[in-house]
Amino acid sequence: MDGFEFNFDWKRLLILAVFLVIFFLLGGFYPPEVNEEMVSPTGITRSWFYMVLLYCCGAVSVSIIDHEVGMFPPSNLRILYIILGVLLMGASAAWLYSLNEVV
Repeated sequence: MDGFEFNFDWKRLLILAVFLVIFFLLGGFYPPEVNEEMVSPTGITRSWFYMVLLYCCGAVSVSIIDHEVGMFPPSNLRILYIILGVLLMGASAAWLYSLNEVV
């Protein structure tokens, strides 16, 4: 393996599916109902889209990305991608909560 790579092992795909199902159960894939008198519908829709994109990038980072650097022996940076993915998913969950509170 040389550099940045996707690993589509069945275990990794299962982890990705679990994270996406959790997000679905939290209601993340449904755009919020917008009260047009209080907030801009296009702004909320755009914000919801970026929140979903942030969560999906975090889930992919946690589950299927590998990154090895160096040659003798190569170092695996997977733990950094896992930490980054967890932070992205946490930020997205906080964003989802704040979107639901606003509208």
